[in-house]
Amino acid sequence: MTRRAILSPEKAVLGLLMRGPMHGYELYQKYATELGPIWRAGRSQVYAILKQLEETGQVAAQTEWQPSRPARKVYHLTPAGRQAFLDWVHQPVKSIHDIRVLFLAKIYFLRQLELGGLEELIAAQKAVCRERMQAIAQAAANLEPTDFAHLVSEFRYRQMEAILGWLDHCSRQFAVQGEST
Repeated sequence: MTRRAILSPEKAVLGLLMRGPMHGYELYQKYATELGPIWRAGRSQVYAILKQLEETGQVAAQTEWQPSRPARKVYHLTPAGRQAFLDWVHQPVKSIHDIRVLFLAKIYFLRQLELGGLEELIAAQKAVCRERMQAIAQAAANLEPTDFAHLVSEFRYRQMEAILGWLDHCSRQFAVQGEST
């Protein structure tokens, strides 16, 4: 799977439809307002995603007629779309880069939709980060401290340390708010 495919906001569109049916423009507005700070998508991109999701059977559309206005499509999740979203939202991300977009979106949806599993997701993400830190440390052990690759490894290791600290902060914050159940 390409990096572009991984960062496609397809799952975010499914997540927004978990709240109930919406027409395309309404969905775009919610996306831009609620997820825009972390995950940008243009209106044409959202419409293209809706068409793709409809073609793959993850959403279905009904035409809604309006007096003195053009008809519009109202989209709703199918059972396949709901399952695809639920499978995605409960899995940790594998890449450091994906934490700033995908992982934040998962936290958003778990909280907004009151799905449960937030504590488990954070714990799973911590485990992924620890595994990554171990792999980085093992690779760096074979390098000379003066090598550029060693410097890069040190950067990535410290980045993971910072992410783990932030994940600990999230756990504490959500526990205080009573949202980690």
